Amino acid sequence: MRSRSLSRLLALGALLPWLAAPPLPAARPYRIAGLERDDKGKWVPAEVLRQSRDGVTAEIKFLDPDARRAVVRAALGGEGNVFPGRAGEKAPGFLVFVLQLANGSRHDVTFNPGQARLTTEKGDMKFALDYSAVHELTRGLGEGSPGMDDLSAILFDRVVTIRPEGSVRKLLAFPAPREDRYKEIQVRIVELNVGSDGIDLIFPFRKVSP
Repeated sequence: MRSRSLSRLLALGALLPWLAAPPLPAARPYRIAGLERDDKGKWVPAEVLRQSRDGVTAEIKFLDPDARRAVVRAALGGEGNVFPGRAGEKAPGFLVFVLQLANGSRHDVTFNPGQARLTTEKGDMKFALDYSAVHELTRGLGEGSPGMDDLSAILFDRVVTIRPEGSVRKLLAFPAPREDRYKEIQVRIVELNVGSDGIDLIFPFRKVSP
């Protein structure tokens, strides 16, 4: 009996440091901003990133959950919570950008958004939502939510052709990484073709203090 009681006391003693340990600190709030170099070559936050290649100008901006809800609500009505933000590892949500492509070349420009990808310095890689992914997404939405055709009007979800002097502005949505450990993001725009020539664009983003 005495040895059994001693064993219980030793086991309890081993647990006490864990029971007394302070809780893990809460995650610091952050926002996601684009990065561009200033006159001194230093990376600084920027709301909108812009690149021009071969007559094509691309502008991209990250939309936080409130901003994306406002965009969807203004365009389609309803609550607009089609692309929710992060609610934990089991519900990482989406990372959503607004992308504008302007064609200043003499050729048709085609863009396949299904090949656009989001990468992080932690090794995550996510492809943009394409037609099939949007179809699955709409199946899980409640009654009265936007349908496939509604979302296609505001979301890059299939190949688009931009005529000379034309432009298109839509949302580009990615499933967010399951873990929230990353600090840096790159949005890679690939399969952007000017006539028969392809160009790739890379846009850097980073978590910054709100």
